[in-house]
Amino acid sequence: MEYIHDNQIATINLTTGDVRLEEITRELRTNYIGGPGINTKILYDSDAADHDALSEKNLLIFGIGPSVGTGLPASNRCTITAKSPITDAYGDSNLGGEFNVRLRTVGIDHLVFSGRSDHPVYVLIKSNREIEILDASELWGMYTEKVTELLTERHGKGSEVTCIGPAGENLVRFASVIMSKCHVAGRTGMGCVMGAKKLKAIVVEKKVGKPQVYHQEKVKEIRDQWIKKCRASVILKSGSIQGTLMLIKRYHKQGALPIRNFQAADDKKVKELYAENFLYKHETKRKACIYCPVGCAREYEIKEGRHKGEKGDRLDYGAVAGIGPLNGIFDWASILHLKNLSDNLGFDAIEGGSTIGFILECYQRGIIKDPEKIYEFGNADDVEELMHKICRREGIGDIAAEGAYRASIVLHAEEYAFCIRKSSSGLHSNSHLAKSLSYLTSTRGADHLKGYVFTAVFGGFFSEVVSKHIFKTKAEKNFSKVEKKGRVVCWHENYKYAIDCLGLCLFAITALPSAGVAYFNEFAEVTNAILNTDLTDEDIYTAGERIYQLQNAFNVACGLKLEDYHWPERKKEDGVKEKFLKDTTIKVGGEEGMLPEYFRYRGLTPEGLPTVKRFQELGISMYIDKAKATDLKDVMSIEALLKEVGLNAELTKKENRINEVMSSLICKLMTKQDEKALRNMKHE
Repeated sequence: MEYIHDNQIATINLTTGDVRLEEITRELRTNYIGGPGINTKILYDSDAADHDALSEKNLLIFGIGPSVGTGLPASNRCTITAKSPITDAYGDSNLGGEFNVRLRTVGIDHLVFSGRSDHPVYVLIKSNREIEILDASELWGMYTEKVTELLTERHGKGSEVTCIGPAGENLVRFASVIMSKCHVAGRTGMGCVMGAKKLKAIVVEKKVGKPQVYHQEKVKEIRDQWIKKCRASVILKSGSIQGTLMLIKRYHKQGALPIRNFQAADDKKVKELYAENFLYKHETKRKACIYCPVGCAREYEIKEGRHKGEKGDRLDYGAVAGIGPLNGIFDWASILHLKNLSDNLGFDAIEGGSTIGFILECYQRGIIKDPEKIYEFGNADDVEELMHKICRREGIGDIAAEGAYRASIVLHAEEYAFCIRKSSSGLHSNSHLAKSLSYLTSTRGADHLKGYVFTAVFGGFFSEVVSKHIFKTKAEKNFSKVEKKGRVVCWHENYKYAIDCLGLCLFAITALPSAGVAYFNEFAEVTNAILNTDLTDEDIYTAGERIYQLQNAFNVACGLKLEDYHWPERKKEDGVKEKFLKDTTIKVGGEEGMLPEYFRYRGLTPEGLPTVKRFQELGISMYIDKAKATDLKDVMSIEALLKEVGLNAELTKKENRINEVMSSLICKLMTKQDEKALRNMKHE
């Protein structure tokens, strides 16, 4: 095979100032692909698991997938990896932005930060790949928007900036990282790790050109096919109109919306937050991330109230739900203002919103007694004040800055912090068990994105097609049944690893399988075309399995045990309806088809521990001793697994025809409805 020079890994020691560049080896690409795959191996090879997440021994790793910059749909993603200060275990966060394209064009796919600076610094990556560590003392304390504008002006138009805000500087455990001004890496506290290293920002200069691709025509062929399917997708049409805000109405109707720290799933004010009330009042521009055919991003301007005229960029369901309903806030003006503030502070809206919701309930229940001030649900000013106090680590904010789990221990209120493995998760529906199970098995703690079970969230023809071909089941009919849920979650997790490792966006790609494309076989074709490898669909699936095993082994080394796999429950008390308690109490985790099947498919012991046989099968025997893998005889092989679950789906002519006709009709109807609503709003 013709050899192509791959991109490089840049290792930057912030203690000594040493910088080392090395080319990504063919072995690394074959076994771990890129992005979070290579990140995971680098983290596991370190001794970060043995040290506190905020120590200089932790690594902070940025990993960009090989599809980034190639023009493939939604090929713009990066994963940031470290030991998490929230979960004290494996942590990562995935985000998009032109920063990623700039870095790949310069010729670097991974940034590995070790050590800790003794003063604030930022790292400059020049267009010729030279790397400098520069003083950032004057930037310390600045909001992220200001830092981005200042460094862009300093290093030239077209340069891209990734940075943290005051939350990261002051070691708020759920601090986020802001990339390309408006893209957010939240949940697991990567901004906190960045702050612990005194790393304020990273700047990449603009370089004209594109990343190297071995077989450009093959990439173009797949790109054109995917884009065609994207444009015909009902899911993505809805996404282009409403973005992920469409989930507000869907989850409300499912009874899965978080309200007042999960005291309820319904409120008469929720309808005020339906997407159309944002889109046709506050939205000013629909836009897409680079290379994305969907366009779920939004620019907006607050059109009413005391924050009138304030502008922002990008909005998603998680941030809206975390800042809004979870804290009892149901008006768009307040939510948009608080979202802008959270991004400027580098304050994660989901974990941070959950923590504030917990604090508000502690005031409501009289657990926190303060004669001078009572913070209340539904008061946007109270939420804003708490956000500032948390970022300054002032008063109750110092306790809340530790996250909901740790704050609940300090306040002796564990029953009001709804976490899985120290990560806020909320309560879970027993009517969508695969989704609920995926929160337990997520290697980064409670999370809906680590293994987004897109075939088991909403019903309809599109979910049924995938379920029929891959799992040989009827999707919606089995949402609340325990059978075959372990295999469903396992498959979706490895599918998500493949997407992330390539550097593709989940939201765009997971709409394609129902159209018969974007399965493991095409992921292999894409990887081979970009890197001149010779991988199969099984190789891509196995790479996902390999990545999972190292992440799980990392977590086991950090203390993960079987008893940590459990859902939080709310106790019966005033203000909590009986039906809500019934719908959110799950008693089937240990039943066959759920966690036991998941462990079996993963080749783990019944306690979730690594096994020698699975490590040997994956070609990672060198880690058997480090992982303390168990020599269990009865371990399901991947070969046996793939006899029960498919990797790819070849749709019949009839299925393709139904898909095309249904999609065309529904998309036309949605377009007309959107155009009519826009005309009405313009007229008003």
